Amino acid sequence: MKKLLLLSLIVAGSFSISCKDQPENNSENKEPMAEEQSQRANLIDGSWELNYMAATAKPMDSLFPRLKPTMIIDTRKSQISGTTGCNNFSGSLSIDGNQFNLGEAIALTKKMCPDMTGEEAFIKNLERVDTYSVTERGQTLNLISGDIAIMRLQRKKE
Repeated sequence: MKKLLLLSLIVAGSFSISCKDQPENNSENKEPMAEEQSQRANLIDGSWELNYMAATAKPMDSLFPRLKPTMIIDTRKSQISGTTGCNNFSGSLSIDGNQFNLGEAIALTKKMCPDMTGEEAFIKNLERVDTYSVTERGQTLNLISGDIAIMRLQRKKE
């Protein structure tokens, strides 16, 4: 009888210990995920300069002879702004994990530039972006449509 009682206590004790090791489904376990998303979003924050754009017939230097497009991303304010190489733009931006979602409309100044081809391609590509990745120790931003990187930007030194 003592052996049976001892065996029952051992089994009950190990079951109790193994149940305690299981994580509970509460807000404490969700905080690390939110923190990871916040850190990922912070990698995208800052000033960036375009150095590659897909689907263009002309080379970058020809599309943007005077000024390369730049963008400033601020995830805390959910904002994106910058220059298209000619005009300034701004809009809202939502980052969720690696999802990149522009707001409904991008505000754009209306300066007349000698050749609008580069600006038109930049805005069109920017509107197609749905995900992003940051590589090279946070120095390169790839903007992706589907599974194709359509724009690449380098972090600007501030």
